[in-house]
Amino acid sequence: MSAKTFSRDFAQGQTKKLRRMRQPLVMQLPPPSPRNHVARALVLRATSGGAGKHIRSQGAQRRADKVELRRQTARSGGLQHWE
Repeated sequence: MSAKTFSRDFAQGQTKKLRRMRQPLVMQLPPPSPRNHVARALVLRATSGGAGKHIRSQGAQRRADKVELRRQTARSGGLQHWE
């Protein structure tokens, strides 16, 4: 059967005809493992991270939080000078 017949049957709501037809064969191959040892290590590291990603620099996060707090308080008319 041609592809037009498939779409015509589907458009007319004749799904039983489509079920009777043989389903196409689909092969699923696993992706090849990377040959690069650095890429392999990165993949293993990503899959074995049980606790998830962590912030690398806590000092940078603390500073970003402090700057954002300063910005919010300045906007709301709170403390003007923060040290």
